Amino acid sequence: MAQAINFDTIATPSALDKKAYAVNIKGLIAHAVDILFGGSETPKQYNVSDLPVHLQKDIGMYR
Repeated sequence: MAQAINFDTIATPSALDKKAYAVNIKGLIAHAVDILFGGSETPKQYNVSDLPVHLQKDIGMYR
């Protein structure tokens, strides 16, 4: 399939200099608390055999 792009909408270097987000003290404290005290949960683990057959075929685990 052919792809098309409008070259008038490409970001200029002056548009890339601006930050897309604001950093504040409240957000930094929340992030630090999340890193320091939020790591006690074990990550969830899933077994491929629990997936339906059509999803196993999509990822190449079932033929």
